[in-house]
Amino acid sequence: MKADWGTYRAGLVAIGLALTAAVDGGAQGAPPHPVVAEQLAPYRHRLLGVYDEQTGTPVEGADVIDVMLGNSMRTTSTGTVALVFLPDGGGLVRVRKVGYQPQTIMAAITESDTIPITLLLKRIVELPAMSVVDSAPRYMSPALRAFEERRHNAVSGTFIPESVIRKEQDRNLGNFLLGRLAGATILMGHQGQMYLQRSPRCGSGGSPAVYIDGMLRNSPAKTGPTLAFSKKAPPSNPVDTDEVDLTQFALSDLAGIEYYANTATAPSQFNSTSASCGALLLWTRQQ
Repeated sequence: MKADWGTYRAGLVAIGLALTAAVDGGAQGAPPHPVVAEQLAPYRHRLLGVYDEQTGTPVEGADVIDVMLGNSMRTTSTGTVALVFLPDGGGLVRVRKVGYQPQTIMAAITESDTIPITLLLKRIVELPAMSVVDSAPRYMSPALRAFEERRHNAVSGTFIPESVIRKEQDRNLGNFLLGRLAGATILMGHQGQMYLQRSPRCGSGGSPAVYIDGMLRNSPAKTGPTLAFSKKAPPSNPVDTDEVDLTQFALSDLAGIEYYANTATAPSQFNSTSASCGALLLWTRQQ
């Protein structure tokens, strides 16, 4: 239940007045030089009371600083401090405490200025702590970790991470790659096949080498059955026996794609095939 603020504030002043009488008895924290303080005139012990603006409770441990000279004291458990560290006549005082908005006031210290000063500090709305979360996936697969490292440190090539692939994972690889590979040429077959052709950036060589999890897929010597994650069997009449139909691969099986238009720009372990120019590297999802 909230009390009338005018009444409450008057009560705070009354508390300050009561504490004034207790200064000589040691109710306040001792100033930096107690011997000198005892020799000061009573008016030099003017009190400053610091309270929470919202609750009216005393603010303990607030720094009360003489802006000009740098001297300071802290408020006690009653929220008060004797301004004995200010020079005669007073000075500019800055009050601050973590969690509150600082305030600067002019505090007079004269024989006619003896009434305790009441200062209300406004709480600062504390925002919840922010944590930065790295959105990059943490792969267990060494191959996918290597893919991410190349992607973040790349000076050449085109990289498509899993976060992009997942957004269109219902499509086949051929349709997905259209317009996504810089310098790439994709040829459409008569029966809907899609083949990656040599880039205009290449001076010589055939179609780009296609690697799946680091294994060369379109080597003439590799004539086994299609891999388990392929959507359908390889085309019966491809444009070139060394080319791979991109539509046979489902995006839902892939976690990373990287493409190099020129073999010379590909990583050393993927540029040893002199018959091809360029390389398409497909990385499957972790099981």
